[in-house]
Amino acid sequence: MTKVAQVQAPGLNRRQIGDYTVTAVVDGIIDVPFELLTGITPTEAEEMILAAGRPRSSAMTVSAYIIEGGGRTILIDGGAGGINGWGGRLQVALAAANIDPRQIDHVFLTHAHPDHVGGLVGASPSAVQFPNAELVLHEEEYKFWSDDGNLSRAPEAAQPFFHLARSVFAAYGNRRRTVTAGDVIPGIDLVHLPGHTPGHSGYRISSGAETLLIWGDIVHYPNIQVQKPAVTIAFDVDSAAASTTRRAVLAMAAAENPLIAGMHLNFPGFARVRASGESYAIFDEPWSPSLI
Repeated sequence: MTKVAQVQAPGLNRRQIGDYTVTAVVDGIIDVPFELLTGITPTEAEEMILAAGRPRSSAMTVSAYIIEGGGRTILIDGGAGGINGWGGRLQVALAAANIDPRQIDHVFLTHAHPDHVGGLVGASPSAVQFPNAELVLHEEEYKFWSDDGNLSRAPEAAQPFFHLARSVFAAYGNRRRTVTAGDVIPGIDLVHLPGHTPGHSGYRISSGAETLLIWGDIVHYPNIQVQKPAVTIAFDVDSAAASTTRRAVLAMAAAENPLIAGMHLNFPGFARVRASGESYAIFDEPWSPSLI
């Protein structure tokens, strides 16, 4: 009898944005208990997940995105790399997409939490997974994780986050670049979205008539936090600022109608936001057999 695999096949979904091809790449999941959310009870959170037609689970998707165009191949975030049993399927997914890690010219970070940087180094913190890539992140993000005072004040459980971030920064060494706003490369802007972390950022791709905002961790549970933007998560460095930023981004997304991507959106990884009464609703873009 053939044994049924207990994991999904590599998760890939390509989308054309003007002259760029953007691929959602699933690194795996993180099973985060609803008890880590504030502003909602675990029972209420589960009810919202079920009402959206999702499985009865608190697992959140961990994704990265590949941008190809203009002679460059760019990775947005690096997944969790299997740290604490989180994710770890980025390399499998890249192979399925026929992308060699040595092809990656830039790694753009939304922020330096473990589920975004864990896949950038190997078993040894000095072993970079993308040896030809420049590492790009917001200046405030680099400062936050590099500050010894922040490390000493952090809860013991969060201190490994600092050590991992620092090991990634060190591993990429002189191929690290910090920015604050505007063009990171022509056609791709960094958008500072502070709160979840001080330097948390998104990346806006504008090409032709198309706009895509890769908004990082504006939401962790899209079927909860889009409708209830006041709901925060224990990983927020500044929960009030995270909620304020989320409201502003949702208002912009509903008004301007860019395509949205995010590291914890439901696969296939792209969506639109619409106003819904006094709040918002998210609509996952269906998978298409052709690039649209």
